[in-house]
Amino acid sequence: MFGNWLSNGLSQPLQEVKIGVLAKRGPEIALKKWSATADYLSQALPGYRFQIAALDFTEIHAAVQEGTIDFVLANSAFYVELEKLYGVKRIATLLNQDSSGRQTTMFGGVILARSDREDIREIRDLKGKSFMAVEQRSFGGWIMCWRELHRMGLEPEKFFSSLQFGQTHDAVVAAVQRGDVDGGTVRTDTLERMAEGGDINLDDFHILNEQQVENFPFRISTSLYPEWPFAAVKDTSLDLARQVASALLAMKADAPAAIAGKSAGWTVALNYQPVHDCLMELRIGPYSDFGYFSFYDVVKKYWLQLVLLFLSFTIVVLTSLYILRLNRRIRQKKEEVDELNRTLEAKVLERTRKVNSLLDQELYLREIMETIAEVNGLLISATDMDMLLQEACRVMGEHGHYAYSWIGLLENNVVSRVFTSDDSVRFPSDPPYDPMDTEDSFSLTPAAHCMAKNQTVVVRQSSTVSTVSPWLDLAEVTEYQSVISLPLRADQYSSPLGAFSVYTLRLEGFEEEEIAMLEELAGDIGFAINAFRQKEQVAKLERERTENYEETILSFANIIDHRDTYTAGHTTRVAHYCKLLAREMGLGEEETGILQKAAVLHDIGKIATPDSVLLKPGKLSDLDYDLIKLHALAGYEILSGIGMYEDLAVIIRHHHERYDGMGYPDHLCGEGIPLLSRVLTVADAFDAMTTNRIYKPRKAISEALQDLQRLSGSQFDPAVVAAALNVLRDVEVPKAISQLPITQMEQRRFSYFFNDKLTSLYNEDYLQIILQNNKDLHEYHCLHSIHVKKLQQYNQHQGWESGNILMQRIALELEETFPETLLFRAHGQYFIIISREHFEINAAELSFACLKETGVAFELDHLDLQKDTVYTINNMDKFIVQSGED
Repeated sequence: MFGNWLSNGLSQPLQEVKIGVLAKRGPEIALKKWSATADYLSQALPGYRFQIAALDFTEIHAAVQEGTIDFVLANSAFYVELEKLYGVKRIATLLNQDSSGRQTTMFGGVILARSDREDIREIRDLKGKSFMAVEQRSFGGWIMCWRELHRMGLEPEKFFSSLQFGQTHDAVVAAVQRGDVDGGTVRTDTLERMAEGGDINLDDFHILNEQQVENFPFRISTSLYPEWPFAAVKDTSLDLARQVASALLAMKADAPAAIAGKSAGWTVALNYQPVHDCLMELRIGPYSDFGYFSFYDVVKKYWLQLVLLFLSFTIVVLTSLYILRLNRRIRQKKEEVDELNRTLEAKVLERTRKVNSLLDQELYLREIMETIAEVNGLLISATDMDMLLQEACRVMGEHGHYAYSWIGLLENNVVSRVFTSDDSVRFPSDPPYDPMDTEDSFSLTPAAHCMAKNQTVVVRQSSTVSTVSPWLDLAEVTEYQSVISLPLRADQYSSPLGAFSVYTLRLEGFEEEEIAMLEELAGDIGFAINAFRQKEQVAKLERERTENYEETILSFANIIDHRDTYTAGHTTRVAHYCKLLAREMGLGEEETGILQKAAVLHDIGKIATPDSVLLKPGKLSDLDYDLIKLHALAGYEILSGIGMYEDLAVIIRHHHERYDGMGYPDHLCGEGIPLLSRVLTVADAFDAMTTNRIYKPRKAISEALQDLQRLSGSQFDPAVVAAALNVLRDVEVPKAISQLPITQMEQRRFSYFFNDKLTSLYNEDYLQIILQNNKDLHEYHCLHSIHVKKLQQYNQHQGWESGNILMQRIALELEETFPETLLFRAHGQYFIIISREHFEINAAELSFACLKETGVAFELDHLDLQKDTVYTINNMDKFIVQSGED
């Protein structure tokens, strides 16, 4: 097989592929840097032998144009120009890296001067100085620098005293180092590479206009642009280009080719639009003629628009000629019209008379419209229905032809209230009036007919008898010519709410347009009446809703009371503290009220907390605490579904958040916590600190305030704490507050936690709590200690089970003998009796029947809890209660 392969290899010579490389630092360095890449590609692509052609800035153009190279590796500007002119296509972008391994796909330019030149610290200091760049077409070695000068409004030819080109980057750096020129520019990484090679010391140079770019590993003075692209010449086969691209992308950062090229390999080809933008801005390369147009260019680009413009001009000329012809004909017709106008003068006079009549009618209707507009203004601004109706009648009565108007409101099918424009016109009787009662003279009026038929009624005055309003005194109404009564309705399909009657002095009575306007006005008044009544009903419902709201809150509070007596007192006190804090912080009455209601209900979520946790008198375990923390969210879920409690629910949800974000349930922090929740948090904590708990005695107010101040900014809002320091230092906290059992239910749950398993008496843990709380509460006066002696010997002779039965019998006899006391069993051999009042125990009282023939005896001791205010319990093998005075 090896022989066949060898013979095939010899019979098929390798295809040579040339890569033209821009030798920015000279051909020797370029060959040294990129030959390893050619070897890498030769090895990665069998059948091809890749060679590097080191080309300077002038040679690389000719090589691409003449097709003497297959691929080109040049700076980004050269690539853009070659792409525009010769169709080269990028297949990969260089992944550069510094000596420490930091990678980048971008590069820029560095503007430098010698560090000892104190007169050159920034770009403008180079004015009138000599300057050297690499080559006119070097992107990193000149063009980037040129763009920065252009952005500063500086022209290189005028700005520098001389502008030279060193042809290589190393030559420019050397010229600046020797002092041959005052300043220069090279591409990024040049200084670092030369420093790595030992050619220069970086401290010898000062970078002008230095930019700080995050994660960019080289010093830079200009904007960043995509790194050098690896591009395929137009005639290079697509298959070969794809194979080369795949091989380059597969090159690892530790590959010999990458190390030799001082890069991290290659990445996918980037977008080179920033390079296009740079060349376009400087009008160089493929954009040297950008913005300049010849007449041929204009015709070539805009030929279609020019054709359309010519056609438009032709149309305008033809249209103008047509218009001139029409004008001639119009003049002829005008002469004919003038003749006709002379014959119309007589007709015009007749028409004028009619117009004057219509004008008088229009003026009359306009006056009515103004009156109606004034009433409409009342409809918009009025806040009281009675005032609205009274004023509407007054405005209508002040109209020139309307001498009188009145409004009657129906309630329960009778007119119960009347509003008039003139109180001097008296009705035959006082309301109510029944429009359906034929025995009532009111039923004969237009208003009664209007309400009965639910339609507009118009009546004209008879020449012989007053038919306008026989219901009124005829002597008062004979001057009225016509009356109109209009139903007042919420809408045109509703039953009447009343009637609106207007009396006119006008001989012609009411015009049709006038009636239409009055009907529209009556509709608006009816709508307003209905709105006011609806508003009254809504207000009534709102009052009932508020009352229900208050009652519901009280019901919720009652639920808390019955669940846990301590929690009930706690919520009442917290609500009081919230009120004090809110007033100190300047909150409004409405906010203060909401806050108090939230305080009353802030522990409502504990309804969902298991009794084993909620009713546990002792200190909570971590698991208990995790369960109890759910009460804030549970309270929110209980209340948020009720519309009227939504604002309270939000406050309750966040009343255990901490100012530093370490609270629960949502870990809100700072101002993100609702203000009222922050106030409730401080009030809640203050009450917890200043009241006795089973597992923790209360703190003095001063101590509690010190704790609030210590936790200000971490657990509590500093503003709320500042208010608390002012208003809570003088509050009175009842000392008798505790979690000791009061109700029968609480006593039963204490038995679960604090009963001795053998005797069902209280255990020594509860004794410790009673004595601790008695320091503040002073509820108990007397303590008797009974030591059961020789119990151990009894157990040894009779057995432990008999000993347990004996202790149970002793406990039963103690309960029978001292029923009004607290009884405890401690450390196996001790019974403790605590009473509220002092009493003596004699030996005869302790002669229990169960002790006969057992050899067991009692040793009695006594402690005055009122006198000995300081006492401790010695929890050693021997149970001893000692006062602080002993």
